[in-house]
Amino acid sequence: MYFASDAGADAFPALIASSDLAALALADYDRFLFANGAFSRLFGRTDGLAGVPITDLFLPGHRAQVDAALRAGRGPAPFCIAEAFRGNAGTFDAEMRFERVSHGGEALLAISAQDITERSRTAAQLKLLAYSDPLTGLANRALFSDRLRHAAMASIQTGHAFAVIALDLDGFKPVNDRHGHDAGDFVLQRVASRLLACLRGTDTVARLGGDEFAVLLPDFHSRAGAADVAERLAKAVRQPISLGKTAVQVGVSAGIAAYPENGATVDHLLAAADGALYEAKGRGRGCAVWATAAVSVPAAPAAPAWDAAHEIGVNEIDRQHSRLASMLDGMAIALRNGQEHAVLFRKIVAFTRFHFATEERMMLACRYSGAAIHRDMHRRLLDDLERLRLDQSDGVSASLTIRYLQEWLLRHIDGADRDLAVALQAAAARGVRLSSC
Repeated sequence: MYFASDAGADAFPALIASSDLAALALADYDRFLFANGAFSRLFGRTDGLAGVPITDLFLPGHRAQVDAALRAGRGPAPFCIAEAFRGNAGTFDAEMRFERVSHGGEALLAISAQDITERSRTAAQLKLLAYSDPLTGLANRALFSDRLRHAAMASIQTGHAFAVIALDLDGFKPVNDRHGHDAGDFVLQRVASRLLACLRGTDTVARLGGDEFAVLLPDFHSRAGAADVAERLAKAVRQPISLGKTAVQVGVSAGIAAYPENGATVDHLLAAADGALYEAKGRGRGCAVWATAAVSVPAAPAAPAWDAAHEIGVNEIDRQHSRLASMLDGMAIALRNGQEHAVLFRKIVAFTRFHFATEERMMLACRYSGAAIHRDMHRRLLDDLERLRLDQSDGVSASLTIRYLQEWLLRHIDGADRDLAVALQAAAARGVRLSSC
């Protein structure tokens, strides 16, 4: 969007004024000089925007991040997502992108905006689905494991112990068999509500699958206290559950383990709680049993790896895929060893940008019909990467992020990149030099 000539600069206001498809504006630092009709309609402003501070369009709690984006450096177009006013018609999630342009010899700011409210809602829903059990709304296994790891890190820093209670319903299978799966689902939902009602806001209860639940007690002070919680949960679950003309009753068996007494790692702690749970079932069910020792567990499954099976047949892209996968593997190892990771992550982001630029040059020169969709995949991932903030002390969240990137890369290679490879190979057969695209 840079204009080197006066002719190009003079044409720019006319161009954005006539555009009904793009919400575009010009600004001098933090105040609007001009906004086209699409931009004004997007923000519900019919009174004109000339001279209005840009931050006035946004809710007070979001203005600081908009101001920071406005004052960003000369790098790739800065952007921000913030909640904006739509005149008197409520609010919406606005994505703003800023780029410096030359107009009439002056350095101005070109601003584009779009309403991403629906996209934000979809992303929030996907995040909810990723970390919550869809039937009960409780935390799922992934979120529960992450909470446990955070609790372990806090315990190392403070010396405070925490406890885990593994729960399994007694008598649930007959309910499912006699009354059907819909009734079984209803019982699980009622059990989830009762478990939640017995716990504090700082505790976490999760459905791990089937009729298995687990509870994290971050402020563990005594065995007696944890046993009291387990008994309170069992008493709540045992209450009859109405199924219309009939009622059913389920019980609960529990296994309790404390960190670090019963396990110095999260996996060992969960295994110890599960071992105590199975002992409770062996004693006749309907009771709680304390773990007696740490339990050995097999190593966690390795992250998906890039290998020759993921090659798409385009040498330059395959080399870059291999390099990116190697960088991700290196950061995963650094995290496991407690090494500094912020610099490595910045290098991964930079190389990802370089790799995407390579693919997009090839798409352009080879006139790939799926380029727009493919570029949008790239942009969305880069936007996510820009928003990531990997706290130096938060190795767990960083590990989850790297695992996500490893899985995303292989899914992208085996899906969109294979489609691209077909087009690139056809272009190569026509004499197009892919390496120079």
